[in-house]
Amino acid sequence: MSALVISSVEQTIHSDEWDPYEILGIRRRSTPEQIRSAYRRRAKKLHSDAGGDARAFLLLKEAHDFLMDPVAKSLWDRRQFRATEQECKAARGLLDDICRAVISGLANSDGMPPEHANIPDLMRQVVCSNLNDFATSRTSNQNRLRRLRLMKGKTRRKGKGDNMVARVIENQIAEAEATLGRLKKQIRVGDIMLAELESYECESLPEPPLSGGQASYSTFPSFTSRTVFY
Repeated sequence: MSALVISSVEQTIHSDEWDPYEILGIRRRSTPEQIRSAYRRRAKKLHSDAGGDARAFLLLKEAHDFLMDPVAKSLWDRRQFRATEQECKAARGLLDDICRAVISGLANSDGMPPEHANIPDLMRQVVCSNLNDFATSRTSNQNRLRRLRLMKGKTRRKGKGDNMVARVIENQIAEAEATLGRLKKQIRVGDIMLAELESYECESLPEPPLSGGQASYSTFPSFTSRTVFY
C-alpha cells in the first residue's frame, strides 16, 4: 500500500464527515453481530484479492475495528466523537487515581460495608460529579464570554495612545476562551472515563437498611472532590 493511499485514508478517518455506521452501511447502535456481518459482506467485495478498492477496504476495516471497541463505540453512540490516544491516556490515568481513592476510602472508613460497595459505580459518581461541575463552569464562562463580546468595540479613545478598556476586554475574552478550551478537553476526557467504566460490573451485595437519620452509604463527599479529577 502506497504512502499516498495511507495518507488519504488517514485524512478521511480524521475528517468531520467520517461515520463508521455509514461506511459499514448499518443502522446506528447496531449490535456487534450486525457489525461483523456487515464487515464480512462488504469486505468480500472490497478486498484487493477480489479486485476491490484498497482505500475503501482500509476505511471499512477502520470502521469495523472502531465499532468493535466497546469504549470507542459507546463514545460515538453517545457523543459522536473519537478519542485521541492522548485523551485515552489521560482518562486511564485519572481513573487509576479515582480507583485508588475509592478503594482506600472503603478500606479505611467505617461507613459503607465493603461487601456492599459497587466500586465501578462509586467511581462513576465521582466522574459524574466532576462533569456536572465542569458543565456548570462551561455555562458560566459562555455567558461571560458573550457579555464581554457585546462590550467589545464600544469604547474608543479620543486621541492616540493605549485604549485601556479595549485592551482589558480583549485580555478577558482571551482568558474566557482559554478556560472554555480547557473545560472542553476535561469534559471529553470525562466522557471517555464513563465509557470505560461501562466495561465493568460488580457483584456487590444490596446495601443494608440504614438506621434512622443516617445518610446513604453511597455518599462519599471525599470521593467527589474535584481535585481528584484533573
